[in-house]
Amino acid sequence: MTTSYPFVTEAELRAQYAKTDQMQAQRALKLLMWLSLPLLYMDFSILGFGESFVIVASVRLFAFIYAWWMLRNMARTMALDVLEKHLFYWVSVVMISQLLSNFLSPVTYLGHFVIDAWICVISSLALPLRMGHLRHLALAYLFVATALCLTKIFPSLAHQIIVLLVLLLSTYTGQVAARYMHQLRLRLLSAEFELQRKEITDPLTGIANRRELMRLLSSELLRHQRLQKHLSVLIFDVDNLKQVTSQLGAGAADMVLVEVVKRMQRTTRNYDVLARYATEEFVVVLPEANAEVAKKIASRMLLTISAMPIAVAGNEVNITARVGIANMQQNDTMESLLRTAEADLRLANHIDTRVMKQPTSVAFA
Repeated sequence: MTTSYPFVTEAELRAQYAKTDQMQAQRALKLLMWLSLPLLYMDFSILGFGESFVIVASVRLFAFIYAWWMLRNMARTMALDVLEKHLFYWVSVVMISQLLSNFLSPVTYLGHFVIDAWICVISSLALPLRMGHLRHLALAYLFVATALCLTKIFPSLAHQIIVLLVLLLSTYTGQVAARYMHQLRLRLLSAEFELQRKEITDPLTGIANRRELMRLLSSELLRHQRLQKHLSVLIFDVDNLKQVTSQLGAGAADMVLVEVVKRMQRTTRNYDVLARYATEEFVVVLPEANAEVAKKIASRMLLTISAMPIAVAGNEVNITARVGIANMQQNDTMESLLRTAEADLRLANHIDTRVMKQPTSVAFA
């Protein structure tokens, strides 16, 4: 059984793993920065102290200083996009230094291909860069390393082919592993977001559930009390659902509730909170709305809910609702605000209407 849910975007993925990627970048920088010292010693052993060694040492020293600069600035919270840009440049410098060492080494020296194969793998796995950047770096390094391989003198053609295959397989392995890790991250984060969404969402209507309502209302209440602004709460009770259920079944009542929510959403403001409070009750939190604005919105919602019949199972169902209004007072709490709205709801006038325009009979087996 497969579970389908929408995947997060690349921007959401990067934002969620920003701190993790920064820590990974720090580890990679420290590893390759200190690894450049034994590589520099190897360059000296192979090239000797001459012009070739000075060129390679200068580039490696620049990469070392660049890495130290990035580590120092990361401690001051460098932005992820800026870090990625500098990391891409730094890796390019590191690769150039290694390729220079390979090019300037004797044509009979083949030991550096072990390091080349390692770089082809580690550049894809250890660096928190986008897949496109990783692919460009790995392929560019593979192309240059392969070109250098063709200029070296090998003991045999078979030896040369093996080295070429190892370079190719190292690059491919690193890219496949990096792509798999990226997809795993994407799926895990998407699943986590879906679980979070289900915890705060009413499964039938798709709006906030009671738990999320309490959290949002508490936050809005504290904010409005601190800023001394108006806040209103509406509680809607949908009428006639029991009659709909008895005549058409529970599924018909669910269809009515879904349509009622759609109609309510069309009349709310972008920053209002609509949530399911009970089976037939919905709460609307109106930020910065005084009593007059709350009454206007409540009236508009009632008219929208009852404006047209709802088509259910071949029948047209007339639905009405009642509303209770509460306006935040100075010492109000979340519970007292809801109690006030519930008390006002009980006093609301109930308008009796015919539930069905077409009577429906239900046959039992």
